[in-house]
Amino acid sequence: MKVFATAIVIIFCFVFFYCCVEATTPVENKPAAEYVGSEKCQSCHSKEYTAYESSDHFHAMDSALPRSIKGNFNNSIFIYYGDTSFFYTKDGRYFVRTNDSTGKKKDYQVSFTFGWQPLQQYLVRFPDGRIQALPFCWDTRPKEKGGQRWFHIYGKEKIPPGDELFWTGINQNWNNMCADCHTTNYFKNFDVSNNSFHSTWSEQKVSCESCHGPASNHIAWTEKKYNDDDSLKGFVISLAGEKVNWKFNTEKGIAYPDKVVHNTTLIETCARCHARASRLSDYYYHGQSFLQSHIPSTINATNYYIDGQIKEEDYEYGSFLQSKMYAEGVTCINCHDAHTMKVKQPLNTVCFSCHAQSVFDVQEHTHHAVASTGSQCVNCHMPVTTYMMIDERRDHSIRIPRPDLSVKLNTPNACNKCHTDKPVSWAAKYFIQWYGDKLPAAKTYGQLMYAVSKNTDESMNDLNQLLTQNYPDIIKATALDQYTEFYSPQLGDEIKSYLQSTDPDLRLNAIRASVNFPADVLLPAITPLLDDPVLAVRTEAMNTLAPLYAQLDENKKQRFEAVMNEYIAIQKYISDRPEGFLNQGIVLAETGRTDEAEQMYLTGVKRFPSYIPYYGNLADLYRAKNLETKSKEYLDKGLAIVPNNGTLHYALGLWYIRNHDETTGINELKKAASLEPANASFVYGYAIGLVSKKDAQKALQLLESFITKNGNDPMILNGLVSIYQDQKNMDKANYYAGIRKNVFGY
Repeated sequence: MKVFATAIVIIFCFVFFYCCVEATTPVENKPAAEYVGSEKCQSCHSKEYTAYESSDHFHAMDSALPRSIKGNFNNSIFIYYGDTSFFYTKDGRYFVRTNDSTGKKKDYQVSFTFGWQPLQQYLVRFPDGRIQALPFCWDTRPKEKGGQRWFHIYGKEKIPPGDELFWTGINQNWNNMCADCHTTNYFKNFDVSNNSFHSTWSEQKVSCESCHGPASNHIAWTEKKYNDDDSLKGFVISLAGEKVNWKFNTEKGIAYPDKVVHNTTLIETCARCHARASRLSDYYYHGQSFLQSHIPSTINATNYYIDGQIKEEDYEYGSFLQSKMYAEGVTCINCHDAHTMKVKQPLNTVCFSCHAQSVFDVQEHTHHAVASTGSQCVNCHMPVTTYMMIDERRDHSIRIPRPDLSVKLNTPNACNKCHTDKPVSWAAKYFIQWYGDKLPAAKTYGQLMYAVSKNTDESMNDLNQLLTQNYPDIIKATALDQYTEFYSPQLGDEIKSYLQSTDPDLRLNAIRASVNFPADVLLPAITPLLDDPVLAVRTEAMNTLAPLYAQLDENKKQRFEAVMNEYIAIQKYISDRPEGFLNQGIVLAETGRTDEAEQMYLTGVKRFPSYIPYYGNLADLYRAKNLETKSKEYLDKGLAIVPNNGTLHYALGLWYIRNHDETTGINELKKAASLEPANASFVYGYAIGLVSKKDAQKALQLLESFITKNGNDPMILNGLVSIYQDQKNMDKANYYAGIRKNVFGY
């Protein structure tokens, strides 16, 4: 839970600045670097350390002491849905009396503070090593700005005991969700055997060494213990880089670099905590690819709007990689002071380093009075979204506001975020009037992503355009990740080319895009990536190849198993969550180790009895073993926990059909389709069931209704083609086959 991620502003700051990691020859016979603590930095770097003490990084976490506690623990109360929590002190310690996981009142000692502005959370340590985040936050803003009060992190949403978001549950667990970004040198140390944590960390803050790396060899270098020419001064990386000369284009009023150089080391160092990502391992090595220890989210439609604007708590990395600033080589510290993390200069001044004030800070450009709220660059180009009730974060894609696209794409825009009393049509009218002749001729990637998502005749061309033209790599990775249903020889060649990309994120998502390749194409394309140097890439290759494991030759099987062992180690690392056992079971089952998979699922059920995917997977595993009674047993157990789970009803319907009770089976398929009417698999399965009951007409109506409501889908089109062929209605069969070919390429 990276709740106090400092914004990474990305507008040009210096005409001369550093962009790339400095190269050096490693010094031999040097011991492995160790963490020594921030205090060791003060004597030589007092100015930087003093600045750092005022930063969000310094205050990321602290022990619950008078110096750090900002909340009112002076016998104060907070009432949430009629339930009262009580905050008090005793013997110099801080406590809260609130509900436990059973709904009973209990007193908990606060062990740590978590962040400091604009809100502060509090952490409770449990005997099994868990550290949990209380749901009650202190608003640290001044009273006149609405602060100095308790509030619940989920606002008006009621989160009762037993809810997956209740404060004692796994989704509020600090050890897994928060710790790596609020401490230094963190190791989760989850013990699977006794379901406990033995977490360790060097400092409970984001320290100097979090960014620069362990400093023991640097200190040795300062003491001249190494007689060498180490240009990195004992560190393994430099966050500075190659000098780039920036020169103003007087006609445009914008500074451009003489060459574009990306400081990937600096950006990915920040990305560890400023990206929406899954963590693979505690073993982080400074200077290595971000994907050696994390899997970053793409700009998917769950977390972002279709045009890439922030929606869920997305942090800054995914947005920034979309920006023109990143494309030109700008980094986080061009706008932010590296040690205070604050913007280096106030308001528009930071932007004027590379955007001429005479061109951009005028009413002719902003159409707002000079020095007004509407004339501030960030309010138009980096609009705010509020998370955690009061925490305002700016969108770092630094885009042109496009109210003219909001209606069609169903996306927000900066204009209407301020002018909330006006319709989008009003904002669009004036935007086009003022800026229409200045807009780029090419379609935005948001327009293309939206067009692809509609599954029309133009979708394939739009997808090809996204992948082949000059759009950000993060957008190309997203397109590869999200639109795997499309296939054509040209698209197949493009995907294969991305499998060879120097960008590991593009390789990772190209593997995902290849999932529907025929086996004879998939095997030669993906097998070499079992040797990829980046952990996230090779484990994704292994997962993609797992269903084809039996077709690998002996040498490739050995390599596959080595990567599989790495993957299983990752899943053991996350086995404090149910996904760890589930993912192990899946890969074991796919490679024929069904007995081991069964035990993994059963262990998962014992640890996490409410996690429904276990029940469906166990039912499927027992079906494969011809143990139909046990298969139904686990479907029934899952439905007893979540009666309206569409996946389990669908699986139960297939179970009844296999066991010669078609009437009950089709009723279960119908229920699954009614529970999730936009799920193509469920609707298709129900339609095929109707055909088996000699009701092809109803099946056709169902499938055609799906397309009317949800757009084209390859599985639904397959069903229509098949049923119309069976009815000898070749005109209709050819019609839907033509749509499938035109839209999806096959």
